[in-house]
Amino acid sequence: MSLRILVCTLLTLFYFSAASAQEPSAYEPEPSAEVQEPSAKSPVTNTVYLQGGAYMHFNYSDEHTDYPFFVGAEVQRSDNWIYGLGLFNNSFDQFSQYLYGGYKFKFKNRFKNFNAKLTAGIIHGYVDEYQDKIPVNSENGYGLGIVPSVGWKKDKLGFDVILLGNSGLLFTIGYDVYKF
Repeated sequence: MSLRILVCTLLTLFYFSAASAQEPSAYEPEPSAEVQEPSAKSPVTNTVYLQGGAYMHFNYSDEHTDYPFFVGAEVQRSDNWIYGLGLFNNSFDQFSQYLYGGYKFKFKNRFKNFNAKLTAGIIHGYVDEYQDKIPVNSENGYGLGIVPSVGWKKDKLGFDVILLGNSGLLFTIGYDVYKF
């Protein structure tokens, strides 16, 4: 994939995400039946969500690490925008980072605990002979990534399954540790 196509895709994604943040979303929960005073504001609740997990590959290779791990911190805003940092050892046992922003799509009714996330950001850590293992990467190990996921979250506890391109799946468990 060329860099131009990736940049256009990212710009389109962020444009439509920003536009949908200004209009009511079909994925948002329905407003409460309670009537609120016009001066009453609903409290804004942003959370810090810590998560950990491990990944698996779709295809086995002797080059892959035997000890995959992932830890991350994510700010989940009340307007469904998310920002985070993930730390992991990549498939080739190189310490790597993913700094990202994205959007969390919440579903309604009987699927209200389910969500889908789409994030985009900077990946660092795929270097030397493994720098070609991600599509857009520089010689010093900085690349771009787009990461989709599906998840389930109730109260403070959540689980996610994250697609890692055509390489594998990351399984995480997370917990809201701080509200502001």
